Amino acid sequence: MGMLDSRVIVITGGSSGIGAEIAKACAAEGATVVISARTIDGLEKTLKELKHISQRSHEIYPLDVSQYPHVRDFARWCAAKFQHIHGLVNCAGIYGPIGKTSQVSMEKFAAAIAINFLGTVYACQALIPLFPSSMRKKIVNFSGGGAAAPFPHYSAYATSKVAIVRFTENLAAELVDEAVDVNCIAPGFVITRFHEETLKAGPELATPAFYENTKKQMASGGVPVEKSVRLTIFLLSSLSDGITGKFISAAWDPWPEQDFQERLRRDKDFATIRRIDDKMFFKKS
Repeated sequence: MGMLDSRVIVITGGSSGIGAEIAKACAAEGATVVISARTIDGLEKTLKELKHISQRSHEIYPLDVSQYPHVRDFARWCAAKFQHIHGLVNCAGIYGPIGKTSQVSMEKFAAAIAINFLGTVYACQALIPLFPSSMRKKIVNFSGGGAAAPFPHYSAYATSKVAIVRFTENLAAELVDEAVDVNCIAPGFVITRFHEETLKAGPELATPAFYENTKKQMASGGVPVEKSVRLTIFLLSSLSDGITGKFISAAWDPWPEQDFQERLRRDKDFATIRRIDDKMFFKKS
């Protein structure tokens, strides 16, 4: 018996990177997995890997999450295929334009907001009605750089990602009486195709500091993707029941520890985004 046995899990951005690794882990834990992305080649490649892991009826669906009518059609297709889903993981995303906000393309800026943020909103809005009423349901959203601190020259990406955190908090509050746990993951510097864009942009557009850090992280291997995968499986499983509305770092938070999990459940403001005034982060001697 796997942690997600007999559950249907939908993953956007599931053809590559973090999304594909989560899809494979979900399949290994007994779930039937539905992956969507814009590229059919990547979807078909990942589907073959899923079928090697388990013989469940895994499915793929080409989808641009920035187009709400397409997302609505996807939800209808899921309903016809499965009737119900039990978990949703929103991984679809792009970096968007790199450079000073005053100089980048506003069309590319808007496209990043549409894919990263609105794509997450659209998927939640269209697929939540497919959740069954008889059990606890799970939504896992992915944040990223800029959500907890400024990320200059990547304003479209950073703005979309911090918006996802607040949307996660709002949605968790809205669905608290419907037994839906909604949480958000910060994966850390996981090496993906995104970082090739930083190298291509160069130090002037990306900033010298982040450009050099990107090269350093890519040379060292960055944060292992397994950290995000393990946290996602936990948040999709019954082990996380009652943890909702939280922004959790896969790389730095000690989320496997029982004390940390209990604090996530009981402390309303812990692992959230809040304004901090006149606070000291050290003890006075």
